Amino acid sequence: MTCKVVRLVERDQLVSLHISGHLQEVHVSIIEKLIAKETGPVVLDLAEVVLVDREAVRFLAACDVRSIGLRNCPEFIREWMSKV
Repeated sequence: MTCKVVRLVERDQLVSLHISGHLQEVHVSIIEKLIAKETGPVVLDLAEVVLVDREAVRFLAACDVRSIGLRNCPEFIREWMSKV
């Protein structure tokens, strides 16, 4: 399975990147580039993420520290992020 990213702009100009599938190290740089292109606030919606690798967990933990919102983050990912 692959990773899919869909960009949505909400009413208040908040950009939401909906991520689904398997989030792996190879996808991190793509998502970082998408975030860097935005001029306003960005959130990552992780409701449909079913698998992550170690580098993806580190990336998500760094996003959390950088105040990039993690919406609908599965509990297993939050748990792994707390151990990074």
